[in-house]
Amino acid sequence: MNALIEAIAGAAADWRNPGHPRRRQSVERTLKADNRFTEQSIAFAINQQMEQLTINNLHNWVRDRCTPEALKVGVLNAGNIPMVGLQDYLAVLLTGHAYRGVVSSKSPALMPAFAASVERRVPWVDSEFVSVDQLWSAAEALLATGSDVTADWCRRKARRHGMPGDRCLVRGHRYSIAVLDGRENSDDCDRLAEDVMLHGGAGCRSVALIFAPRTLEPDRYLESLALCSTVFPPHPATSGALAMSQALLKAIDTPHAYGEGLEFLVSRGGPDVQGPGHVRWAVYDELEEAVAFIDQREDELQCVAARPHLHRRLPDCCMVVELGETQRPPLDWHPDGVDTVAFLAGLSGNLPRPEG
Repeated sequence: MNALIEAIAGAAADWRNPGHPRRRQSVERTLKADNRFTEQSIAFAINQQMEQLTINNLHNWVRDRCTPEALKVGVLNAGNIPMVGLQDYLAVLLTGHAYRGVVSSKSPALMPAFAASVERRVPWVDSEFVSVDQLWSAAEALLATGSDVTADWCRRKARRHGMPGDRCLVRGHRYSIAVLDGRENSDDCDRLAEDVMLHGGAGCRSVALIFAPRTLEPDRYLESLALCSTVFPPHPATSGALAMSQALLKAIDTPHAYGEGLEFLVSRGGPDVQGPGHVRWAVYDELEEAVAFIDQREDELQCVAARPHLHRRLPDCCMVVELGETQRPPLDWHPDGVDTVAFLAGLSGNLPRPEG
């Protein structure tokens, strides 16, 4: 365990340097892939995660939670955010299992390159990236992240291959929201803009819906969105993707605002989630209306972002974070409310092996 943790921390230290050869080459490959990543969003995602991979943080996260018997854990990684599968990769290895990962065609290079940096230091680690077909023939347990359609497909495939349900942790689609009270200062507005704008609104931690008091004008929040789009420019395809939504809003006379180059789109209306890059501004008369929404949609929500003053008034059924924290998940966060390390450490090898 100690040698592996030191290897991970050492690899992360190398990757904090944008010019590190493996990092630089994998970023170049990623920018050529079929995705909507930008150089700035990739750098943000890598830097945010690498800063957390210190020896102390890794020890505190795992806390000697290890499996009594190693299994081959198949990991189906999402491709909507750069480095999105890193926590699963680390958790599998640090709990003593073997890693069999499948990367998305949208992000084929980053995870394998970082894994190679780790394995250069500990060549004995049992880690491999495989195709989807190879995953099902090799895996004895499963971690999977994707859309609801992908999640349902994974569950069916797992049953077909004889993989017991308690060896499967499958995560479907979720989204995040922000709750405002109108007392946000300029820094709060800028932090909210990052929650909304980073990664083009993709990913379960991106804020897709903003609850605001009916009397609150959105002007200063929109100014922060525009400023953020200059620091983290959206992918060139974003404006074209939002053009149809904007045309529809005009046709049905729905109040909306947008960036000068259609870098973002904000529409006013009911609390309905739109597509990536299109944020809904939903108003409330009493905060309890936002609280009721959170209670009713608990199974759909990943994070709720708000000023600390509001935290005590929001339900504790969801992950409540400060504005600006949705795109900065800590190492020990619990996707979909499940402790990944606890799940992996509790896997039993006494169950029937899946059929090849």
